[in-house]
Amino acid sequence: MSENKKFDILGDILNDSSSSMVRGIEELMKLTHMDSNALQNKPLAKSPKAKKKNRQGKKHKTTHYLTKEVFDNLGEAKEDIRDFLPANSKSKASKSRIVESAITVVLHEFVEKGKDSALIRELLKKNHEKS
Repeated sequence: MSENKKFDILGDILNDSSSSMVRGIEELMKLTHMDSNALQNKPLAKSPKAKKKNRQGKKHKTTHYLTKEVFDNLGEAKEDIRDFLPANSKSKASKSRIVESAITVVLHEFVEKGKDSALIRELLKKNHEKS
């Protein structure tokens, strides 16, 4: 049986100044000691932009101010709505989704009924209260 010789390549690299025993060491040394300017002149490959997942199409962030009463009622409604939903849908009862759904319903009714809609009645009522 012939004995397998184990080579200490790292030891050869570190201890042998001629580096002639290790194949490819010259190329490796050239690569590791390349001028950084040579690397800067090469254009970098562009990485693909990560796409944001947005299942409902484009959304826009907006800020609207609510009275304390409406804000508190919204929080209570959120908890009540969550009680009506199955366990796997409870996370869908966010304040944002509730507000978006409510606005959609109100605007749909406004398109259907126009000046006879609840939205117009409420706005007129609030306007008379301020006068």
